[in-house]
Amino acid sequence: MKTLLKYTSDLDQLSTTEENDLAKAIRSVEKFIESSSKISDVNYATRDAHAKTYATAKGTLTLSNNLPEFITELFDQKQYELLARFSNGNLVINKKGRDAPLYGFSLKIKNIKGHEANFPLVNFPLFPTNSPSVFLNFFRAVNTFLVTKKDNFLVAVLDVPSLIKNGFFLFSSMFSTDFLREIFNFIPKRNQFFFSFNYDGIGCYRLGNYIMKIGLKPIRNLADIGKNASQKESITEFISLQDSNFILTVQFCENLKDQPVNDLMKTWKNAPEYDLGKITIPQDSCIDSTDPTIENLNFNPFENAEYLQPVGKMQQIRKNIYEASVATRNRLNGQ
Repeated sequence: MKTLLKYTSDLDQLSTTEENDLAKAIRSVEKFIESSSKISDVNYATRDAHAKTYATAKGTLTLSNNLPEFITELFDQKQYELLARFSNGNLVINKKGRDAPLYGFSLKIKNIKGHEANFPLVNFPLFPTNSPSVFLNFFRAVNTFLVTKKDNFLVAVLDVPSLIKNGFFLFSSMFSTDFLREIFNFIPKRNQFFFSFNYDGIGCYRLGNYIMKIGLKPIRNLADIGKNASQKESITEFISLQDSNFILTVQFCENLKDQPVNDLMKTWKNAPEYDLGKITIPQDSCIDSTDPTIENLNFNPFENAEYLQPVGKMQQIRKNIYEASVATRNRLNGQ
């Protein structure tokens, strides 16, 4: 594909300041996970994001016909088995009240040339800032406040100014045309059923020598399903009654102006797009998410083979946070 931009490692390069902010954020992640069982009142260490599992299910990816050769060189089977995890984006497992409508649809596709491929997808496609340091400092402030609040609420008051300051920097960076447009489009859909949303990867991935974005969309309009039930109940009931089908899509970068890699606040435009295949979650395919072996599964995209690795500065930040999170959680949970 002569028109596609090829991956180069400079797209992943962090500055010295960003590296220093990352090191501080990693320490806050480790402390948060060490306190996470108390914070969420559960008997295991949780993830530092998307802590609440709605359901986990088995499924398949059936590849589309007539895909270009540079895709089928890597996805060289007609069908793949997969696991899907459906989650809420909060750091804390909310046991009371309504969850914020920020959801995760994570895929673990098995045996792509002998490797598993992990793709965490979310139902809001853009990131709130392009500044790694702004994100890292806010993330660190939130982690620190939650840990301190659980240990000593009065001491946590001292962390509030830092939380407000870094929250202001994050909020003030959100004002891009594409980001505001996505918010206005999202608000009317916020109470819809989990499977009615489109889901997108955060940032980009390699596909061999090229750069892609990955997405997922339901085949049916499911907006009116489960309006008066919790998402957890709606998902498990829906899967118990029927197959659930989705299209997995891939877009490719031709130029950084229309398809920016390190501007996660912009929607890609004019990108070549293909339907990679159909994902089917069969009826009665849910597995027991309370089983520690299932709950402790990692959908870490940085465990992908080199030719499916995440790309971009924000992705490199996530890589280090993922690694610290997984290592700490596995140590505490005895995995």
